[in-house]
Amino acid sequence: YYQPEAFIPTTNTYIEKDLQINEEIEKLRLRTTSALMSGRRDVIVVSSISCIYGMGNPEDFKESVFKFAVGTRISRNAFLH
Repeated sequence: YYQPEAFIPTTNTYIEKDLQINEEIEKLRLRTTSALMSGRRDVIVVSSISCIYGMGNPEDFKESVFKFAVGTRISRNAFLH
């Protein structure tokens, strides 16, 4: 949820910005983004702009994705760096 700042001149009212994160929506957004970036071809996203707005740059997200195959071995340090 995002409420931009606003001013109502007729009542001299200022409304501050407000941001509240819905944890369930955040989890769904992350799972959906992950499915899209994984190359799956069976994903359809129906969403408002406000739901996908906070995802950031798709290229930045893609750089943080790790792809593993069954049996792949990787050290903890290699994974974290």
